Amino acid sequence: MPATLTLVVVFALLLGGIRARLGLATSIVGASFALAMLRGLSWLQWLGALPAALLSRQTVLLAVMITVILVFSSVYAASGQSARFLAAVRGRIASPELLVTFFPALIGLLPMPGGAIFSAPMVAQAAADLDLSPEDQSLINYWFRHVWELAWPLYPGIILAASLARMPVAEVMAFMWPGPMVAMALGWWWILRPARSRGQWGRFAQEGAPVSGLLDGLPLAVAIGGAVLGEWGCARLLPHLPMEWAVVVAMVAAAGVSLVRSQAQWRLTLQEAAQNNIFGLLAVVAAVFVFKEVLARGQVVDALAAELGGGGAVVLLAVVLPFVVGSISGITMAFVGATFPLLFGLATSTGQQAQIPALLCLGLYSGFAGIMASPMHICYLVTCRYFRVDPARLLPRIALPSLMFIPVGLVSYLVLA
Repeated sequence: MPATLTLVVVFALLLGGIRARLGLATSIVGASFALAMLRGLSWLQWLGALPAALLSRQTVLLAVMITVILVFSSVYAASGQSARFLAAVRGRIASPELLVTFFPALIGLLPMPGGAIFSAPMVAQAAADLDLSPEDQSLINYWFRHVWELAWPLYPGIILAASLARMPVAEVMAFMWPGPMVAMALGWWWILRPARSRGQWGRFAQEGAPVSGLLDGLPLAVAIGGAVLGEWGCARLLPHLPMEWAVVVAMVAAAGVSLVRSQAQWRLTLQEAAQNNIFGLLAVVAAVFVFKEVLARGQVVDALAAELGGGGAVVLLAVVLPFVVGSISGITMAFVGATFPLLFGLATSTGQQAQIPALLCLGLYSGFAGIMASPMHICYLVTCRYFRVDPARLLPRIALPSLMFIPVGLVSYLVLA
């Protein structure tokens, strides 16, 4: 069966499983098994992919990161500090649009997978006085959590893309800086504007807030500042250490600051953590990486490249391959790592080395469109889980603004080529 048709079938099975409420992790693992069978792998080969996926350094690191994120989120919420900080911020922000997008955009500066679960409680609290449905809250949290990802230099996908293209990260930022602006504009037009038209949003009274309330944002400052400085320190001083460990240390330090400031009861904190269903989220993470491993063992990307014309259609491949891999994996590192070596290799072999920066930008925009529209995106899954929204039902509303990044990428390519 052609790789293109295989992916259509696998996608249909995945969405069907989610819609049938089989569970997110179960649906993803089932889709990985279907992919393996359709690509000619045996069930033993599929089983062999499980330990390779679950015991990889990337999977373990991601599991640790999500665990410490949830622990910090639990401590911060159980102590009452997040509510007090939100009240302090609300007293100084009159715009409801700015208020509900402030926290996901702020947390988006932290390059941590699954970080949307961190900002989701803050969005829910900010939306308490607004006429916002759970679906609208999910869309706001998910979308504005990712507005920086196309250009923020701490994201591993940007760093990897720059390395593969043999370009400085600062140069990639110089090419990609319109990305966050486009993301914010699309978020306003497709998400905030319709949400406001369905409800009554009045401007908040600016009453100010006690300094103590603003100081309750100190744990957040430690989390974000520690992650930023820690990743910079890892890159400069410990280049062989994965920079994500800086995020882990920052989250642990932030949780410690929160406990010291609040003297929160451990019993209350553990009860809050149990409600976050850490093990359920870790199961989803594990399932995503199983699917990614089967994708690699089935050589789906190479098959797609052959079907779409090989080196004679580099620009087409730069649109299609990152988008497809991004949409079926939901991971930036997956589409960058799986497709950019192929794209840059084809460009070099066909004498188009000068087009590599333009292809990089096109590939990043197309891949980002894929991950944002993907039912496999971990942030999308945990956001829908938090707000108790059906992922399959919400997907069409996120797909349309996500697809808008592809024409933006084509314009970027034409400007740079």
